[in-house]
Amino acid sequence: MKIKNNTIDIIALSSSLICAVHCAAIPLILSFSSLSSLHFLGNKYIEGTFISFGLFFILISLWPSYIKTHQNVKPLVYAIFGFLFVVLGRLNLSELFEVINTVIGASLIAFAHYTNWKLLKSKKCYKH
Repeated sequence: MKIKNNTIDIIALSSSLICAVHCAAIPLILSFSSLSSLHFLGNKYIEGTFISFGLFFILISLWPSYIKTHQNVKPLVYAIFGFLFVVLGRLNLSELFEVINTVIGASLIAFAHYTNWKLLKSKKCYKH
């Protein structure tokens, strides 16, 4: 059974937003001493998983939609800039620098999937 493109974009958009919330909230949560046991949420493997999912969703959603359907480069450009911000955040220049860049990047990636979803919807390209 094939997964519909709109479902993939909704899942990808949701995971990107969860990533943005995760990256914005974890430093605040960890700063409270009574919640320091939640330090595992700032784990590099969890962050790597979010980044891997983002790349995976681009490969199975944005790229095929661009090639086969709408030929609009906007979602890919948003995703590329989003990942550039995420990579900038990984430079670890400061915690605030990391949080700001990662949240902007994850938000841009979510917006890329939203834009892709809207383009597909406007062309009524979904498989039923």
